[in-house]
Amino acid sequence: MQFPAEIDNIKTLKNGMKITIAIEDGNVKEVLQHVYNFIDKPLEIGLEVDAAEREKELNQITGPQRKKIYALFRDIGQELGYNTESMKQEMKNQFCYDNQYEMFSLSNCSKELASDFIEFLIEFAFEYGISLSEDPKEYLDDIERYLAVCLTKKICAICGRKAEVHHWDHIGTGNDRRKYDDSELRKIALCREHHTECHSIGRDSFREKYKVYGIIYNS
Repeated sequence: MQFPAEIDNIKTLKNGMKITIAIEDGNVKEVLQHVYNFIDKPLEIGLEVDAAEREKELNQITGPQRKKIYALFRDIGQELGYNTESMKQEMKNQFCYDNQYEMFSLSNCSKELASDFIEFLIEFAFEYGISLSEDPKEYLDDIERYLAVCLTKKICAICGRKAEVHHWDHIGTGNDRRKYDDSELRKIALCREHHTECHSIGRDSFREKYKVYGIIYNS
């Protein structure tokens, strides 16, 4: 008898190992018809990985991504007077409309879509001055995407307050900032307080302290 299943739990025993398997609903009836015939009898079990299914799983939204999204729903909802479920539907609708996406589920959408949605939620929070319960830069796996969002929205990459675009690379003495082509220079969005601190402790110490840096950015 053969049927697909997943390993649900593994427990090491004193004299062996106990493996618990999970059977899909569609196969339960068939398994129940035969399984009692095999109790206390030796079995030969083959373990194979469904490569296509595994690849699909690896490309799906991760648990940490889902957790971040719901944290953003809560923060935005509390600020705007919506409960989490209402905020979820509102934000998904707006995201799909703005980006021409089909409606999606947060249970099995792709990691890439989840990352785009997180970026959308952060941009929304920045746009409307919504305070976030966690450090904003922890929401995106790609720090450069976060830094680009901060530059676009003119939000301090450290504290989330209103900011200006500042040069991470020095333009050089004697150059006219109004005429100088700074397109190849790295930039970062910092509020006045953190811009002053960056100059005070030095760029390298600032990067080490806050784990941020300038990126090439052209608005």
